[in-house]
Amino acid sequence: MLADFYNVLAEAPTFAEDYTANRAKYATTPAALRGFEHLQEVFEAGYLNRDFGVALFEDGMRMVATGEGAHYPMLTFGIGTLKQNHPEHLDDVGFFAQPGTDPERNGLTVWMPAALYVPADTPHAEEAVAFLNFVASPEGCRIMMEAVGASGPYLIRGCDLPEDVPQAVRDMMPYFEEDGRTAPALEFLSPVKGPALEQITVEVGSGIRDAASAAALYDQDVEKQARQLGLPNW
Repeated sequence: MLADFYNVLAEAPTFAEDYTANRAKYATTPAALRGFEHLQEVFEAGYLNRDFGVALFEDGMRMVATGEGAHYPMLTFGIGTLKQNHPEHLDDVGFFAQPGTDPERNGLTVWMPAALYVPADTPHAEEAVAFLNFVASPEGCRIMMEAVGASGPYLIRGCDLPEDVPQAVRDMMPYFEEDGRTAPALEFLSPVKGPALEQITVEVGSGIRDAASAAALYDQDVEKQARQLGLPNW
C-alpha cells in the first residue's frame, strides 16, 4: 500500500496536498484505494506461504535468498540482512518497483535517507554540527557503505556507489537515472499518517478485512493524528 504511492501520484498528482488539507480520502480516491486492493488481491490469489501469519522478517529474507519464496514486498534495507545471514545468495535476489496500471508510467516510491537531529539547547552545538557535516560528507558516506553496505543511492554529492553493489541495488539505479521515475513516499510529502496503518494493512493482507472497509477505517484513523497536529480543515 505504501510502495504504491508513485502510482497514486502518477494518476492523482495533487493527492498529497489534498490529503493533508482533508480534501482527498483513501476510500474515495480510486488511485489511493488501489494499494489496499492489491493487498486483498494477493491474499485472494493464494500467493502467500501457508505460515505467513507467524513468519518473521528474517524468514522472509531467507526464503527469497534461497529460492523457497518467489517475491517479498520489502524496502531495500533488507539487503543488509541478506548480506549478514545469506551472503552467498546476495546476488541471487533482484528488485523491481511495484507495478501500476499503466506499464508506460512505471516508477519507484522512494524512502528518503535517515535523518540525524541535535537538541537546539545542546552545549556542544559546534561539535555536533561538525559531526553532522562529516556524516553528510563523501568520507562519512564511504565509511557507512564499508560498515553496512549500500541499499540504494546516497543523497550526498560526491558519494558514488561502488561497482560491486548487490544486484538488487543495481536493479534500482535505472529508476534514479531517468527523470520522473521516482517519487517520495507519502510520509515525506504529508505529516498525516495514522497510527493503526500497520494493523489495518495486515488485516487486509490476511483476509480479515476487505480493501474498501480498510480504506474507510484508515481515513478515520488519520483524523486523530491530523487534529493532534493542529492541521487546518480537520
